[in-house]
Amino acid sequence: MKAAILALLLLFLSVCEAEPLRVGLESQDYLPYYRALPGRSAEGYAIALLQRFASSQGMSLELEALPINRLHRNLQTTDRLMLVFPDNPAWSRQLKGDVRMHYSRPAIRIVDGSLVLREHLGRGTDAVRRLGTVRGFTPEAWLQRLQERQVQLVEAGDIGSLVRMLLRQRIDALYANPEVLRYYLAEHTDLGSDRVQMDPELPLARTAFHASSLNHPQLLEAFDRFLADQAAELARLRREYGLACGPSDQAEALPACNQAAEAR
Repeated sequence: MKAAILALLLLFLSVCEAEPLRVGLESQDYLPYYRALPGRSAEGYAIALLQRFASSQGMSLELEALPINRLHRNLQTTDRLMLVFPDNPAWSRQLKGDVRMHYSRPAIRIVDGSLVLREHLGRGTDAVRRLGTVRGFTPEAWLQRLQERQVQLVEAGDIGSLVRMLLRQRIDALYANPEVLRYYLAEHTDLGSDRVQMDPELPLARTAFHASSLNHPQLLEAFDRFLADQAAELARLRREYGLACGPSDQAEALPACNQAAEAR
């Protein structure tokens, strides 16, 4: 009996002393994927994913939301952050410099597209002369046309400003993630979810959210195993956060939309 009590006590102490999983995120409102702003509780699908991963490792989760410049500076000059999420090998190359980062497999597939007013669907790329995007967000799919000055880039501070510009026809299209736009329209306007739509005839880009680390590649290996083992649970989570059946979900290896159809 004493041995059992001692074993439980040691287990309790080891859990209490376990190092928390410290993850840095760019300070951003990108719901339903995530919102991480100073002074507010982080939320969204990506946060739920990270919480489940931390729990699977017997760790608590500590999140630190920072502007992108400070995020990478802290990662490179201190030992505080263990992971950055989301990240991508193609992002922030100047900030990363020659630092050799380690990356996980894709954790969340993302499709960014060109969205127009419903009545402007199918007009083609030549009809887009002014393209709107959130400041700091690179419209990868339009880079060639932008470099050739066929399209003028118009930047705004948030997705809401872009929607207002589109409605007033100050821009011809906006470049964003369709799930983020749909969430904004549902939560902050009475326009209806189909008033602004992704035009499949206009440029789009496929990318992904990865986890990255400077000094903890073993954590990324564990994260990769977690993503593979929990694929069905993560698909269920995407349904819970309203991400099923959109273009990004359809790019996943196990789309939540397929599971929802099978359940009916």
